Amino acid sequence: MTTLRKRRDETEWQFRSRLARVRQEARDRAEPIVPREAERHGDYEKGFVMHVETATKAHTLRNRSVDAVERWKGSGRLQPTQVAAIDLCRRLWALAGISQRVTATYGERVVGIGSVERRAINEIQARDDLHRIQGYVPEPYWRVFENVVRHNEPTGTAGASVGFEGKAAQSRAYVIVCFVCDLIAMRERL
Repeated sequence: MTTLRKRRDETEWQFRSRLARVRQEARDRAEPIVPREAERHGDYEKGFVMHVETATKAHTLRNRSVDAVERWKGSGRLQPTQVAAIDLCRRLWALAGISQRVTATYGERVVGIGSVERRAINEIQARDDLHRIQGYVPEPYWRVFENVVRHNEPTGTAGASVGFEGKAAQSRAYVIVCFVCDLIAMRERL
């Protein structure tokens, strides 16, 4: 291999650094994405992502047990209407959070939304819908729902904000999220 030989223009230190990088890269490619021990303890879902420009596929592993909502979905603790309410709120938060930047990031593509005016209309409608939905729910319950669903706050912390501790806080956060989801599903006819 020519990459493992010392070049004329490099010092001994540069050669050893390059050699260490080559060996590390070879070792990294041979290792699995997630170590076997971690894979046994987590709830990993296999999938893939597609690169926008080159249309190449990369395999991924996503740990569903990190997000409380994903954990509840995976275990069947959420009803389909509750999942629909969560998806609706997440979509509205995403639309309402659209911010127009002055510069684009590398490889960024504007997909499917259309003109700037259409984006503005979508953002305004999403904010109005969120404001209407927030009106259905008492403020402390909405705060717990938003912190768990949107900000991925641990359920124990979210439940503690309404006056509970430990396992009671976790179960209280779950009950509050389910209650808010049912209320949204009922009022929005999901």
